[in-house]
Amino acid sequence: MEENEGRYQGKRVLGEQQENKKPGRHLKGTEGEAYRGFWKEYGYLVITAAAVLVVFRVLLQLAYVPSSSMESMIPRDSLLVSWQLPYLVSDPVPERGDIVTFWNEEENKLLVKRVIGLPGEEITFSDGFVCIDGKRLEEPYLDRQGATSPHNQKTYRVPEGSLFFLGDNRGSSKDSRFWTEPYIPESNVRARVMFCIPLTRWHNIPLLRLSQIRLVG
Repeated sequence: MEENEGRYQGKRVLGEQQENKKPGRHLKGTEGEAYRGFWKEYGYLVITAAAVLVVFRVLLQLAYVPSSSMESMIPRDSLLVSWQLPYLVSDPVPERGDIVTFWNEEENKLLVKRVIGLPGEEITFSDGFVCIDGKRLEEPYLDRQGATSPHNQKTYRVPEGSLFFLGDNRGSSKDSRFWTEPYIPESNVRARVMFCIPLTRWHNIPLLRLSQIRLVG
């Protein structure tokens, strides 16, 4: 009787030892420890990367401006930071005077200009000034007044659902006056510019001039 019990207990101990030696149980424990160790050491990096992704893919838009078409409000060689969330979830109509980024299918690239003409309005030019439905448009943001001249066309009727754009540097801006299709669909607007950061170059490496950040409006 005692001999049988001894054999039974021996088999049970042996079975437990064999169970503990199974590779699956040991592997699961090792993987769990490795995962916890990785998250403890690098979890903050994962969270930071996810937050940055959300900010710059959903909330904000970054864009580089290589030209002088929006000077002096936006200097050549600047980085734009724009608010794009409203344009991802809906199609708000910008107000006249807003500086926005938009996709120009004719140029096949993202551009930044100022909204001048709204849907249904007539845009004309008189003595170097822009007129909206026959009334002169006040543009205090321009460095030089009375310097806006038309190109081949002197009168524009903005279609419904579209916008008419001009650059602030009227003598050096390729805008609605020069495009074959002068009107940009509202749905092509991507973001409203909030501020710009001028860049400088050091051995051809672009550096942010943070001391010269300026609000755009």
